[in-house]
Amino acid sequence: MITLEVNYETQESILLSFDKIADRISKDINLKINNAIYRILDFEFYTYSDKLPDPHTYKNRLQLENCKFYLHASGIDITFGDKINYGGILLRGIVKLYDGSDENSGFMKQQFIAPQIVATELFSNLNPLNSVEKNEIVIIDTKEDKNFLPFCLSKAVMKTKRIGLASKQNDKTDFYKNLRLRYIIVLPNFPKFKQIIKGIEGLLTEKINSKEMSLTEAKEILGYNIKIT
Repeated sequence: MITLEVNYETQESILLSFDKIADRISKDINLKINNAIYRILDFEFYTYSDKLPDPHTYKNRLQLENCKFYLHASGIDITFGDKINYGGILLRGIVKLYDGSDENSGFMKQQFIAPQIVATELFSNLNPLNSVEKNEIVIIDTKEDKNFLPFCLSKAVMKTKRIGLASKQNDKTDFYKNLRLRYIIVLPNFPKFKQIIKGIEGLLTEKINSKEMSLTEAKEILGYNIKIT
């Protein structure tokens, strides 16, 4: 059974755990809801714990549990709580796999962008309320489950600030608001599938200007030279 483990001992150990979970999601993890399978491409971490009391975390009781869906006003989380500390991964972008697609699309069918759109798409796969069939909602590790094809390798995993957060009274310096807790999985292009990443040029420009990325690395992601202003 899959669990999303976070070391809550220190702020540094929490952030390192997020990096490890993000790496795992980028390589091996997908979602299966009945007959539909999805790869997670864009997600944000939220936690409220002694060492990282992020005021942007809802602190719902479901976020104390692990590997549960938590549907809320902003979208849908996969939780990573440990009964004491709250945790949720907000799903911002997914891509539907298989469903008639082939190797010319990397077996990717359709991309869904924005938290509410993602939540609607995922729940659209549930059986009707008057159906006697049970729903199957599982996280699959393709590294361990040989019934599923491994993912195509990502070009990069980009870290950036979360989207749409307002300043909080108890975070006057915007420390938590500015934490880079959003992860974007950058995929290669295929003849029949090209990933959409809104604002990608701006994100890459920030990384180039901060010396986190070279122009060559940015070109490998975009496929063309970026103009730096």
